[in-house]
Amino acid sequence: MSDELTRALRELAAQNEAPPTVPGAGIRGLAVRRTRRRRTTLALGTGAAALALAAVALTLNTGTDTGPDHRPPAATPHLTSPTPSPSASGSPSPSVSAVPTAIIGTVDFEKHTLTIDGRTVPIAAGSPTLLSAGVMTVTAKLNIKRDPISLLPDAACDMSDPYVVELRDTNRTSIYVGALGCAKNTNAWIGLNTKDAVWLYSRVQPGDNILVVTS
Repeated sequence: MSDELTRALRELAAQNEAPPTVPGAGIRGLAVRRTRRRRTTLALGTGAAALALAAVALTLNTGTDTGPDHRPPAATPHLTSPTPSPSASGSPSPSVSAVPTAIIGTVDFEKHTLTIDGRTVPIAAGSPTLLSAGVMTVTAKLNIKRDPISLLPDAACDMSDPYVVELRDTNRTSIYVGALGCAKNTNAWIGLNTKDAVWLYSRVQPGDNILVVTS
């Protein structure tokens, strides 16, 4: 290229050259700011990635995976044994309480009557002298034709009905109640008419208590 052509091109370029819109100092500042933004963005991205990795690791270590192989065991219910209630005195209550047997009736030798469950029948004969006031218990229901009774020998007694009831007091003294008519010196019997004797035999049971009134 000739010197004249080179000079012409330089003149043309000088004529058409436009001044920069930003001075040189501004261009250098802009470059610095861009470099800082890039570094900040890179640092933030690196920190976010680190936090995400830490969260994943924490999740794996604490077993919060709810998949079928990582379900927490079901809680076992807490069972509380009932506390026994103490008695009023502070001592344990007995397993069986002693309940006295009720008295179902009365033999009243002063009035010559026998009362059972509110029904009163007259004593037709007999007034045992061996008895004292107190409670007697029905100990047996007997057929004196089949069950011999030493205190009531056949020769000493007449029977309208063979079924009699044996009563025994706390001294283990026995008397026999039924449709009986015995000699006066036989002191172990109470005579009722046949109807009342049959009713008494069907009504009472062994273990029943009867109160004896002598005066």
